[in-house]
Amino acid sequence: MRRSRLAPAAALIALVCAVSARTPTAAVARQEPAKPAAPDGPVPVPEGPAVADALKLIRDVYKADYAKKKPAEQVELGRKLLKAGAETKDDPAARFVMYKEARDLAVRGGDVGLALDAAAATARAFAVDPVETKYAALDAAEKSAAVPHKAVVEAALDAADGALQADEYATAARFLRVAAGRAKLAGVSLVVAARHKELEDVRKGYEATEADRKTLKTNPAAAAAAGRVGRFLCLLKGDWDAGLPLLAKCEDEKLKVAAERDLARPIAAADRVELGDRWWDLVEGLEPAERAEARVRAFLWYQQAAPDLSGLPKARVDKRLGELAKTIGNRVGRVGGGGWRVIFRSADPGIWNTDTAKGQDHCAATLARVPADVRYLRLKDTETGKAVIVEMTKSRLGDRTEQSGYGWNGTNANEFNARHLGIYDLAWGSNTSGPIAIYTLRSVADYRGWGFGHAAGPGDRQAYTWGGEPAAKTVFEIAVKTTPLTPEEAGLLLKKKK
Repeated sequence: MRRSRLAPAAALIALVCAVSARTPTAAVARQEPAKPAAPDGPVPVPEGPAVADALKLIRDVYKADYAKKKPAEQVELGRKLLKAGAETKDDPAARFVMYKEARDLAVRGGDVGLALDAAAATARAFAVDPVETKYAALDAAEKSAAVPHKAVVEAALDAADGALQADEYATAARFLRVAAGRAKLAGVSLVVAARHKELEDVRKGYEATEADRKTLKTNPAAAAAAGRVGRFLCLLKGDWDAGLPLLAKCEDEKLKVAAERDLARPIAAADRVELGDRWWDLVEGLEPAERAEARVRAFLWYQQAAPDLSGLPKARVDKRLGELAKTIGNRVGRVGGGGWRVIFRSADPGIWNTDTAKGQDHCAATLARVPADVRYLRLKDTETGKAVIVEMTKSRLGDRTEQSGYGWNGTNANEFNARHLGIYDLAWGSNTSGPIAIYTLRSVADYRGWGFGHAAGPGDRQAYTWGGEPAAKTVFEIAVKTTPLTPEEAGLLLKKKK
């Protein structure tokens, strides 16, 4: 029988996934010529006989798994293939087919999140259009009777939010059409219709400020242009991080002062209430499409102030929080400024991967709620505003993994009297007492970095660190992003030079 050129990939699959299969002998495998290292970037999509050969071989290797037809069993096989594809570096055809099979099995098994994981993996590894790849996965999920209606709608709305934050309005509209296909069956038609209206308002605002954005490129101090763009970013798009500095330059005195005080990030409860009052009072003077985001801003500042209030001031703020909660719907907790979705913000790492909502500085979401096609993670020190970014996938978020010379410890492991959650630098390893360790390889090394760890040595304790150095007790924010980084964000990306 002719020996397939895909045989080394089959051997790798069998070894990694521990499945029985007809694989080449070690002697045959050793006869294969050495292959060059896999390229760093996306490679062309394989075509022709190589793809057919790979599919045949993969289905032979996983013959027993393919014979299982229950939805949960198909999803499990999809997970196996997704993992095996990620670990197959030297055979593009096998890798491409495993990702495609993983997506199709996920759809048949009813797991839209896994289907999007496979689509995202395909987009990272191959020269394909990421939007089209994601859309194809969602479209297949929308047409599958196995995928729950609500899961399709939620995934499509997440994708639409990400596209909107990237100013890709036609793409956002496409994802909303997928959501609309299942909205009635999921009982959320009004939610999807409202999102369509929001998208149209943001799109019109983007087009209306095109000339102003060009003006600011040549004249950043242009107050009128800054005001209009800042107003669009904050009050229509909800991108307060980018919009507040511009709004603080505007000619509208009330908006200008509110933006200035917002940028100052007040700490005292009374100052936070005063800022919440400013956004509350501004609502009626705004355009109807702008009022929801102003209410959200008031809600967030009241929410931060509430835990430190008592008596009549607390009763007044609690009443306003109740009124605002009825009008802002689900806008709080959606994609934030610049497309970043905050999934953790606290000085207590113990709430990582939980559903917690006890104020702006003590909140978290379970990792199950994170979009499937996450590309980046940002860790921010909320006191200083400093941030670092690493490449990320959803499957890595709750694990400890290393990439590009840096590690991410998302296990939140409770060791040495402390929780461990954050980013570490593989070059910052030491086996002496003293450094604050984000990850400890027992007697080998304590790795320093950014986030939560333990202060090594006698009396180990919970500690906080930034850039490998000790820090005071800190509220750290962890956010994820599915869209490309801006040039400014790219400068914060941690990646070793090769």
